[in-house]
Amino acid sequence: MNEDKDRPASVGFGSDGDEIAAINEIEITFGVTLDYADAPTWQTAGDVFRSLQSRLPADVANTPDTWNRFAAALTHETGVDSTTITPESPLLDEGSSWRGLGNLSRMMAVLLIASAAIVVLLLLALR
Repeated sequence: MNEDKDRPASVGFGSDGDEIAAINEIEITFGVTLDYADAPTWQTAGDVFRSLQSRLPADVANTPDTWNRFAAALTHETGVDSTTITPESPLLDEGSSWRGLGNLSRMMAVLLIASAAIVVLLLLALR
């Protein structure tokens, strides 16, 4: 079974500021301010949606159109098709080629240290 096929579509955030623009878009669309204290727990579209629902009147929060408007606002910046987003959709784009950038910088640091160690060993060997 193909793992990618079973995984919900990502919202497409790349940790490059697009998530801030998306939250702003949601706030403008619904005329509310989200509780940013919730932000550290936001991993999926559903997490953000629950925060939005807590800020909306109950009759608005629970209408089917609210999810559609939310998904469109959430994906406006990334260009992801909002109809593919579900509450389980991860916010970060795990399939992006930028995914390993954090690991890449750690790897570069290790390579730099290893290169420096090799240079030192070569200098010691040439003495």
